[in-house]
Amino acid sequence: MREIYTGKTKDVFLRDDGYVLLRFKDTVTGVGDTVDSGANEVIGEVAGKGRSSFNLTLRFFELLHEAGIPTHFVSIGPDANTIIAKRARSFRLEVICRAKAWGSFVRRYGNHVREGDPLPSLVEFTLKDDERGDPLITEDALVALDIVSREAIDYMKGTARQATALIAGHLSQRGLELIDIKYEFGEVDGRTMIIDEVSGDSMRVACQGRILLQTELAEAVLGRA
Repeated sequence: MREIYTGKTKDVFLRDDGYVLLRFKDTVTGVGDTVDSGANEVIGEVAGKGRSSFNLTLRFFELLHEAGIPTHFVSIGPDANTIIAKRARSFRLEVICRAKAWGSFVRRYGNHVREGDPLPSLVEFTLKDDERGDPLITEDALVALDIVSREAIDYMKGTARQATALIAGHLSQRGLELIDIKYEFGEVDGRTMIIDEVSGDSMRVACQGRILLQTELAEAVLGRA
């Protein structure tokens, strides 16, 4: 097994059987000293955060699979806080589905929107490019630059909205409010699907108006950190 990717919140290894192993880490992202799942900078570590990401990803992938939404997940990994997944060709995109205005959306469009304003299932695409601040990209540009096809765009938008409605409903049953969520999509055996993870690192969730930390979200959803 060899390491093929070192990320901000997890590492990825290629196994001898052709699958990949994802190991979740305790690192957290943010701006300055403020934790923010939408940020690109690692600002430190929180004990138990990797375990929380692992457990939440298992729960949300299970929900998606039960609803017939495919992902690259295969099984729990052999080591702590790891999963085994099919190797995918990542599109290097973040597909963001927003329920409310928050974070970068407000910073971009602050003359037109206030934090917390409703944005029912608004979908945006950004490039995964830390050097350029994960810039927004239009659907026409995605096609013109041959990043993905029009059919893949339509599938990602529809699937992101379907998955978001499912996850938001699951959270709502626990008194939690989904603010926004981002997905990574890729191609597995010629098929577009959700890859990577779906955890507190990829969503903002509020309880009584306060954004929860990853470990708090896991405890609220799973009953444990």
